Amino acid sequence: MLTYLRSFFFAILIAAGLASCEGSGSSNDSSLPSARGAAGEIILVMDSTAWRSELGDELREIFMQDVPGLPQPEPYFDLRYVNPFKLNDVLRSAKNMIFVTTLDNRSASGERMRRFFTDNSLTRIESDSTFFSYPISNVFARGQKNLYLFGVSEDVLLKNLRVNHKQVRQHFSDTERNRSLEALYKSGEQRALEQDLLENHNFYLRIPQDYDLVPLEDSIEQFVWLRQLGQAGEPDVSIIVTYQEYTSEDIFQPEEIMQFREETLGKYIVDDNPPAYMTIQEIEPIVYDTINFDGKFAIEARGLWKLSNITMGGPFLSYAFVDESLNRFYYIEGYVYYPGRNKRTEIREVETILRTFQTEAEYREEKPSS
Repeated sequence: MLTYLRSFFFAILIAAGLASCEGSGSSNDSSLPSARGAAGEIILVMDSTAWRSELGDELREIFMQDVPGLPQPEPYFDLRYVNPFKLNDVLRSAKNMIFVTTLDNRSASGERMRRFFTDNSLTRIESDSTFFSYPISNVFARGQKNLYLFGVSEDVLLKNLRVNHKQVRQHFSDTERNRSLEALYKSGEQRALEQDLLENHNFYLRIPQDYDLVPLEDSIEQFVWLRQLGQAGEPDVSIIVTYQEYTSEDIFQPEEIMQFREETLGKYIVDDNPPAYMTIQEIEPIVYDTINFDGKFAIEARGLWKLSNITMGGPFLSYAFVDESLNRFYYIEGYVYYPGRNKRTEIREVETILRTFQTEAEYREEKPSS
């Protein structure tokens, strides 16, 4: 546990350092066109020579690395390179854009890239080697997210990217999750069910309109199953919340978390025809990470599930953490069944829903009159 905590708090310090060297800004010109483009697509503008260099390799590693826990290789983002001389109005209206430059690049493209920066910005880049990233919104279109990456030299920018690669990628991961949040709840949510879970289970979760509470044969006080049962050709998505009394920090060991998963999901998520139970696929290792889950230390797990008779399977994403006010250990998971299709978007939606989770104490503190 101490190892996990050290990693967790180190990650918080790194994130704070990244935030301190980033600015924030937004253009709210209502005359701008609406941003458009596919979910998960990023337009990256930089010099072509730099794109083919070690710097380009690092950017591809950051944004095009495969999402862990998916059955098919799928990158975090679809990165689309654009030469600065070919940046037209259509490309400028993309939902996500990155501009990359270094002051030691004296090519025609490098000179053109510097036009995206003010004189004050260029002066600061020269004097502060830790200043390498600047996020802003709505530069060319409404709803657009932009990120500027820069350095006095390619080596300096590379160093900063390697130290902060997760945080740089997280900027757009958070952006996509916020867009997913808006889309998921655009048609409403099940407020009566949300309040029922709050009163009977002491947690709050935003439940999209097309998710249903799955009735279970036994009276189960510590297990909640929500399901979006898609029509033919649509994804089948489930959200699970289960919990028990927190007795030892040993529960945060990966093998203990998965044993708890096997005992609970394997007991309640079953199929009678033919008989089968929920379990783990072992063809790929589960990927664990320590994260900040709304201020709580948590273990994230990404892997593959299956029914024991191998009739169904797919990816899952889970979080394990403690509600200190109730001394309760939570395991929450979302899993997807969508055979033969890519599932990056569905797992991102699962993450969006799971991240709305609040303990009752957190919910009451945020909404004291509720």
